[in-house]
Formats: sequence, C-alpha cells, structure tokens
Amino acid sequence: MDEAEQRALEAREAKRSTRFKIALIVLAMVVAMDVAVIAAVLRGMAPPSPLAIIVLGVVTVGLAALAMFHGPGNEARRLNRMPGRRDSVQSARTSQMLIVTLTSAVLTLVAMLHSRDIVAGELAPSTTMIVAAFATMALTLPAMVMGWDGQARAQKRFLEDELTRVFRGRAITTGFWVLLPGVVLVYLFGLWRPDQAVVLMPLVLWAGGAAASLRFALLHRAAERDE
Repeated sequence: MDEAEQRALEAREAKRSTRFKIALIVLAMVVAMDVAVIAAVLRGMAPPSPLAIIVLGVVTVGLAALAMFHGPGNEARRLNRMPGRRDSVQSARTSQMLIVTLTSAVLTLVAMLHSRDIVAGELAPSTTMIVAAFATMALTLPAMVMGWDGQARAQKRFLEDELTRVFRGRAITTGFWVLLPGVVLVYLFGLWRPDQAVVLMPLVLWAGGAAASLRFALLHRAAERDE
C-alpha cells in the first residue's frame, strides 16, 4: 500500500470513527431520556403516552442499529496492521482524553445547577437526564485512564505497554490525592450545610477524574515530545 492510499484509508476510517462516536453519544442521550420519561410516568409527573413510548423505542433501536453499522470493519483491521499504527493510536487517544476532560467541565457545572434543583424538591425529567449524564461522565474519565472503555479494549494491543502502565499508576495517584481532600472538605462542610455539600459534590468528583485523566494525557504528550 502506497502513502496516498494509506492517507485515504486513514481519512475514511477517521470519518467512520466520528460517525460511530456521534451515534453512541446520541444513543446514550436518548437512553437517558427514556429513563427520565419512564421515571416521570412512574412518579405520576407525566401522563402515560403509548405514542411517545413507541417513538422513543424506535429511535433508540434505530440509533443502536446505526452505531452497529458504523462500527469497526475491514478497513479498521487493515489500518491496524500498518506500521506506525501504535504511535498514531496513542496520540489520538491522548487528544481524545484531553478533549473529553475539558468539555466535561461544562456538564459538571450544569449538573451542579440541577443538583440544587433536586435538593430544592424540583425533580423534572430533564434534571434526571442531566444527573444521569454526569454520573456516566464521572465514571468515564477514570475508566479511560484505566483502559476499561470500549475503545481502549478494542485497541488494547496499541495502548497497553510498560510505559503506559507506569503513567497510569502516576495518574491514578494524582487523581486519588485530588479526590480524597476534596471529599473530606465537602463532608466537613456538609455537617453544617448538607444541601450545599450535595451541590458541590459533582465538582469534587469531576476534579478527581479530571486530575487523573489530565496527568495521564500530559505524561503521554511529554513522552511523545521526548521521542
């Protein structure tokens, strides 16, 4: 395979990967919406609507089928066999972690506002969806550091080496020492203002995961520059 063909293959695979990720993100949002609607109906906050349930079900199944259609295929396997693939995969993974970590800060602020609404007794379907999305994101950051997410498992042979394990240990240590004091401070503050402590908890959870993710990504970037 010549260089031009390899670039074309990489471009097609990048577009396929982008469509796949978008489908998964939208699917996760729709599933969260399904849960919020079901919770609202069960609580009597919204009247049961068979049409709405059917529409949400069709959309969910359609998005799941779309994600499967844009999943990795023969071109991805061809690309994985090319020399130099490890470096490009690790570089793309580092960029992804930086983007996810920074953009998740916005969701954290939104979750804090909605946490305040829940503490005040205002439980709307949109609030439930935001809180569920934040809870998923809070688990996603450390899962990416540990290599437990779907993409990391699919590309394990490119993302797992001795240096990565060393960086992972340092990153987890950093996240732990950010999370632990934060939780202790929120606990002490919550003894006097428990409602405000609940509102601050998303910030502490994000800070712990973000610290680990950023340290992991920056260590990889430093190693890339040294090479």
